[in-house]
Amino acid sequence: MFEKRRPLLYFSLFFILYELTIYLSNDMIMPAMLQVVKDYQGAPRHIALSLSLYILGGASLQLFLGPIADRVGKRKVMLAGNALFALATLAIPFTHTIGEFLAARFFQGMGTCFIFIGYAMIHELFEDKEAVKLTAILSNTGIFAPLIGPVVGSGIISVLHWKYIFLISLALAVVTWLGLYRTMPPGQIEAPRFDFAAVRRSYLNIFRNRQFMFGIFIAGIAITPLTAWIGLSPAIVLGHMHESYGTYIAYQCVIFSGFILSTVMIQKLDKNFSMNRLIRQGGALALFGFLGAGLARENGLLFIACMFVFSAGFGLFNGALIRISLTATGESMSLTSSAMSLLYCIYISAGLEVYNLVCEKFNYSLSSYALFNVPLGLVIYIGLLLFVRRHEARQPAPAYAS
Repeated sequence: MFEKRRPLLYFSLFFILYELTIYLSNDMIMPAMLQVVKDYQGAPRHIALSLSLYILGGASLQLFLGPIADRVGKRKVMLAGNALFALATLAIPFTHTIGEFLAARFFQGMGTCFIFIGYAMIHELFEDKEAVKLTAILSNTGIFAPLIGPVVGSGIISVLHWKYIFLISLALAVVTWLGLYRTMPPGQIEAPRFDFAAVRRSYLNIFRNRQFMFGIFIAGIAITPLTAWIGLSPAIVLGHMHESYGTYIAYQCVIFSGFILSTVMIQKLDKNFSMNRLIRQGGALALFGFLGAGLARENGLLFIACMFVFSAGFGLFNGALIRISLTATGESMSLTSSAMSLLYCIYISAGLEVYNLVCEKFNYSLSSYALFNVPLGLVIYIGLLLFVRRHEARQPAPAYAS
């Protein structure tokens, strides 16, 4: 059994490394963004804008990649996306203005478009419970990067120019391309001939599916506060609070380790765990963390402790929320994952710019970020409860023996 599954496990490992490389490329540069905008004579708002454009780049190709993956196979599309990310990463050290830097970051962000290909493969190759656990690990990859990214990035800029960060990202991208080339299964070719009418019909069915649309909306706004923290924390902690790089790194490690803890807990659950229960309990924990962080906004230590609680709650419900949403449409997993990634990126980038506008108005204070999270936390929790209620209503009634 293990021998048969070994190739799938190797593919999963290299895909996790690919996703980690993409996120690390962003998180390693964040401690240096104050220096980047200074070198290019930019403004503090360009720090979060750089992340917004990176995320928007991740939304730019989504609707096209799903049909292409069904037509030519997920393997070819994934390898092409990895190569695109590597080329864009190579271009960044050669930029000369803040405009060129931001444009290159947009194209680099296109590499995230291809992550959904791996997610689709995971959901095709594994059963429900295994898929949820792997999704938790994959989601954890995006959260693990802010733990080690600032540490590595701070270490690099302490001895080298910030442009070397992207050369390291390039080296990792080459390794992942070689690994995926050796291990990634070809995947199913679900549409040997491109049928525009069928693709259009499938996308309409996906976007008309209320369970899918509502679930991805909640997932998108739920991860936005953590993404906003990644984009704004250099201006908040290093700029406004005038803390050291060590304090900045400590904040990142404490906050995002909550997600890792919850992911480890999910891996230890037995195969009969309830996804609805995970969503309810995770949502309640996340709301409690946000409320506490809002109250503790004047105390940095209490604030990060409460954000740890939110991060742990998010980690509990995120994998189950995405799994239920993806399987609600009944359409091609490639097209459904593509639509999910598009909506995800739009929600996150739009939310990040809202956070940026609010925090810029209050000079990137910690209080402005913490207080903005409170009403959003209430919306997320209520949305999760409604999502679970709708999901339970769609489930068939249990059969009883006569």
